[in-house]
Amino acid sequence: MIKTMTVAATGTACVAALYVHPLKSAAGIGVSEITLDERGAVGDRRWVLADAHGEMITARETHRLVLLRPSFLSDDRNGGIRLTAPGRSPLDVPIEAVDRAAPTHLVRVWDDAVVAHDAGDIAAAWCTAAVGRACRLLRLADADRRPLASRFAGSIDPRSRYVAMSDGAPLLLLGMASIDALNARLLDSGHAEVMDPRRFRANVLVTSSSAHDEDTWRDIRIGRVAFSVGSACTRCVLTTVDPDSAERGHEPLRTFAQYRRADGGVIFGMNTTHRDVGVIRVGDEVQVVSFR
Repeated sequence: MIKTMTVAATGTACVAALYVHPLKSAAGIGVSEITLDERGAVGDRRWVLADAHGEMITARETHRLVLLRPSFLSDDRNGGIRLTAPGRSPLDVPIEAVDRAAPTHLVRVWDDAVVAHDAGDIAAAWCTAAVGRACRLLRLADADRRPLASRFAGSIDPRSRYVAMSDGAPLLLLGMASIDALNARLLDSGHAEVMDPRRFRANVLVTSSSAHDEDTWRDIRIGRVAFSVGSACTRCVLTTVDPDSAERGHEPLRTFAQYRRADGGVIFGMNTTHRDVGVIRVGDEVQVVSFR
């Protein structure tokens, strides 16, 4: 039996905040608990915008996507969604609009061709106007099986494991102390504003004793659910897009380059995979079972 260790003698880590992002690259939703199914957090990255060629659209190039704010039409987060955007009436997309009878398309999500249901012309027109480019709104098909890449799985066998439309692992884990350390550097260099945690699009924000403690973790337990921590998350231009204005700047990538460079990029946060289905909640203790 592996002995469980707390993060440091000065205190035990715990879950500080939880987020789900129903529509890929749109705003996230802060929640008090997350239910984990075979793909990850229920309701997380199950919807995507795609262009006429079936390529996913993200806020890396279409910054206005961050201004779309989704909410769920059902308590279980498995149903339809409502979208709001500045200057537009809300769009409700009930699950019946994208049921099994709806047309399916292949949408390219990085290296994977993902099967998704089309939400229809009304949704497409609304999203096109909201983000300023032609697009279709798609929902991940229940029958799709997008494989989990081994580099994201940590010590978990990735065979027969699946993900939704996240960039990597089912979940992204990030320490609040790591964000605090970044913001301290920004303030020391004369930057007027600190970085809101929403820029980093993590699912699980945790307290910890020191910045980047999460980099050293291998296997952890959150509440009653076991996880393995895989590769570090390479950060992109999306972190420089203000989640409230969609304006793009230079930070935090410029500061990351000074102290978080690795393998030709900059890293911040850890790709994390759950071993089993379950529920995690804000306030749950985070225990480290093994380190790297």
